[in-house]
Amino acid sequence: MSELSLNRNTKSVEFAHNLTLLNRVNRTRSLLVIFYYAPLIVYLPVAIFMGFITNVTAASLDALLIVPIVGYCAWQACYRYRDIMAILVIGILGANQLLLWVISPYENKLFHDFKVLTKCFWIHLVLFTIVGTAALINLKINMIYHKLENCDGFPHFNERFFDQEMDRHQFGIKDPYQQKVDNFQKTASNEMSDIILPESIPVSDSSGTMDEI
Repeated sequence: MSELSLNRNTKSVEFAHNLTLLNRVNRTRSLLVIFYYAPLIVYLPVAIFMGFITNVTAASLDALLIVPIVGYCAWQACYRYRDIMAILVIGILGANQLLLWVISPYENKLFHDFKVLTKCFWIHLVLFTIVGTAALINLKINMIYHKLENCDGFPHFNERFFDQEMDRHQFGIKDPYQQKVDNFQKTASNEMSDIILPESIPVSDSSGTMDEI
């Protein structure tokens, strides 16, 4: 009667496979949260503290600006499955890494040449490696998730989907007798519409006949 009823076994296997993939995506997403936010949470106070004790405000301002932006993009990429946000995470961290490399030679050299921006550069490089890798993994699972969105039964992939589809198809199928009645009524209405009635019926002039008598 329908593709779902004829290929129930095939669809059951497909549902089980898709459900496994979806569970894997959700597990990976839970791990990505750790790899996204743990480095950011560590980097922010370290950069602020190092910038404070050495009076190099550029390190603190950089961390205060970059960490919230990257954190927001990571949340959108991970929980909203927005691919562009994962790309932005990589792009923003890459640009900031380059910026730290360029400005680090021009920092104020205090506290026995502490070189806070240089140290922030290397700490940020570790951050960039971990968070950038997480963003790449995020892009991969997003691609899998987008494919699953277009599959039958998403997001539960439960066999009750078959019953729902069967009910929907059955509701749209008419009883054969009712179908014949509908076809007869449709044909009769078309034939009636083809009959052309005269616009007026001529009335005989009875007064002239009476005058002739």
